[in-house]
Amino acid sequence: MMKRYCLYTILTVLVAHLFLFLNYANATTSSLKYAYIEFPPFTYTDTNKQPSGFLVDWASKIFPKAGYKFTSESLPVLRLAGYIVDGKVDIWMGLKTLPQFKNTTYKGTVKITDLILRAYTTKKNKKIIKKEDLKGTSVIILRGYSYGGWINYIKNPKNSVDYLKANKHTSALKMLRAGRGDYLLDYKAPCNIAQKKVTIKNLKHNDISSLPIYFIVSGKLKNGGDVLKNLEREFEKLKNSGKLKY
Repeated sequence: MMKRYCLYTILTVLVAHLFLFLNYANATTSSLKYAYIEFPPFTYTDTNKQPSGFLVDWASKIFPKAGYKFTSESLPVLRLAGYIVDGKVDIWMGLKTLPQFKNTTYKGTVKITDLILRAYTTKKNKKIIKKEDLKGTSVIILRGYSYGGWINYIKNPKNSVDYLKANKHTSALKMLRAGRGDYLLDYKAPCNIAQKKVTIKNLKHNDISSLPIYFIVSGKLKNGGDVLKNLEREFEKLKNSGKLKY
């Protein structure tokens, strides 16, 4: 009788462990929906219509190490933000300052990299150091960008900022070249690439800020907080081992 009881206990424990293992396996091989924006050299779609950029490359290393398969999709930034909130997209690697993300997402605390925000001008204008320096000026901005929260100041009529929207970095440069704004607010890396196509004489700039990029996980994702921790853990391991190259 005692032997039967012991055998029953052992079998029960084994089944329980097998159940936990299967659950863990399912959890770690689940597929995540990763979205990115056209923001070279960070993320973009290449000439073969494939996701590219160093952050996409990093994702292809981080996600499997954390136990996740993933699919990639390019989206405009406003639609991407909405999809994150609605749960149509699970993961983004970007700024966490978008107003849509307040109380709707799991926001990372481990910095992935930085974006350098600059103010460009062709005139003898003062440097833009803080958002209040934009008061009474005309500014060209990229549609959908939050500029680290500056967009709220820019769009507030009380601050007397006349702003014009551009859909692409090249379009923004052309608008600046045509004198349609005193300044262009843009990020260093994609603007440098755009300048290879749009040449502007006497183009000047000053750095405004360095904005950190984090993992942003949809609040609709089951166990989203754990997913975020797993991704950040593997990111730090790969970064410290020198396997994530810019």
